[in-house]
Formats: sequence, C-alpha cells, structure tokens
Amino acid sequence: MKRLTFILLILAAAACSKAIDSPLAYNDMSLLEIQIKGQMGTAVIERGRSGASATLFVLESDGFDYSRVEVTGVVVSYGATASVTAGGILNFSNPERRAKLTVTSGSGKQMDWWIYLKPYDAFYVGTWRIIDVKLCCNQRLANCGDGAWETQLSGAEFGDFGKAEYDDRIIITMNEGVKNNKLTGEITHTAGADGEYGHFWGVFSPYSKEAPLDMDPRLRYLLPPGTNPWELDLTTGQMKITVGNVTSTMYFGERGEDRLFRFALPSAGSEPAQNGFYDNMWRSSYELYYEVYKMN
Repeated sequence: MKRLTFILLILAAAACSKAIDSPLAYNDMSLLEIQIKGQMGTAVIERGRSGASATLFVLESDGFDYSRVEVTGVVVSYGATASVTAGGILNFSNPERRAKLTVTSGSGKQMDWWIYLKPYDAFYVGTWRIIDVKLCCNQRLANCGDGAWETQLSGAEFGDFGKAEYDDRIIITMNEGVKNNKLTGEITHTAGADGEYGHFWGVFSPYSKEAPLDMDPRLRYLLPPGTNPWELDLTTGQMKITVGNVTSTMYFGERGEDRLFRFALPSAGSEPAQNGFYDNMWRSSYELYYEVYKMN
C-alpha cells in the first residue's frame, strides 16, 4: 500500500512568500509564487543558503505527462523576470521529478530555482471494510483513577452489541477541484450483510445487557451511518465530516498494511465522576479509531 506523501503540506504556504524577501542576500531574484495546470493547493517555496526550491503537488494519476507540464502563473521579485512564464512548459520526466526555473534580477543577476513535482496520493478514496473498532480510555485524564486501557467494540465491555459493526463498509468519494487548499467529497458508512450497525453499549458492572451504559451519543456521530459530506484541508491532512450541524475530525494512521481512521474525542473530564472503573468510561475516553483495509 502506498504511503501518504502529502504530509509536507503542513508547512504554512502563506508564510513562505513573506520569508523569501527577508534578510537573505539576493532577494531581488526571489520566486514568490508558481502555479501549474492541475496543481493541488499552494506551492511550498523554500530558500536558504543551500539553495532555492518550490514544491508543487498534483493528483496522482497514470496518465499524467511529466514531460510537458504547463505553467499557469509565476510571480517573482519586483523588476525581475523568470525563464518560464504563464503558458510555458516544464519537463519533470526525470527520477527527481524536478525542473529548473531561472529568475533574473533587474540588474542582470541570476538565481536558479529547482521546481519539484510531487503526486498527491488520495489513498482514502475507495471502499474500506472495518476490521476493528477500538476505544482508548485513561482515567487519569478525567481525574477519576489510575486505570488506562484500550477496548474493542467486539470485546466483553460491549457484549454482543458492537459485533454488527465488523462487516460494515466505508465508501469515500472525492469531488474534482481544490478550493482554498481544501478537497471535498462524500463518505458513506453502510451496514454489511447483516444490515445492522453496532452500538457502543457498555455492559460491565455496574451495567448489564438489560441496562447498558449508552456511549452512542459520545461515539456514534464520529463515523455516522449513511452518506455525509467531508472536507479535507491540505495543510493539516485532517478530514472534517459534517452531519447536519455537527462536525467530527478524522485523521489517518497506519498499522502494517491496514489503515486507521482516528477520531480524537472532546474532553469529558469536567463531568461528574462516578464510582467504578467502567462507570467512568464516558469521562475517561479520549480517542476512537477504526482499523480498516481497502477492498478497492
């Protein structure tokens, strides 16, 4: 499985252009902005004493022609010119996926900028099957004890209530285009062959199957049944899922060949403490994650 390659986007693009014309020598040969056809988000521009570069991102695809990439816009220092301007072509058909752009100052001095092209792997688009669902708890965070544990939705703490979740499918689609460094699409959580969704109903004492601890209000909205819109910020890599007026935040991890769809929970530590270890599951829970594998 391909590894996510776009995490470098966490560098703040807005700050990059300001840094270019700061106290470095030859700031009259700066590349302030560059755009290419099919570009995703904003270029990451870096300049230091060891060199000058810009990194551009495009959606990974088999048919992308690296040898003829059209430039749609270039901004350089005041009075300077660039060797490639809007309508020009850059050639990235080399192992480094890089091309050279030269900026010439008004006085005739020159600086070479290396432009790097990186494909963005939208790995999350497709159909996923749920392997496991785990809830992380730590009573220290809720100031109600010293216990810390990780429990499965299919485990003894939830009895048989959670098992229906383990044949569910998660289908993620993505819309075309990027706006304000954000991707959009839809995420669908469908029941599996049994047609049912699991419940986060705790059954350990002082609770029981007949009178469980209902954790659904705290956890079910994070990856809700049905189809809902999502928005992913390229600067953070986090996916916001909106259900009505409620939004959850999903971020991604890996475990071997499988992926983790992770959700940090809002703190409930200020709520009244209960008496027992499992009694405080609501207060001490801080993360829920789905372990999934890709079907297509």
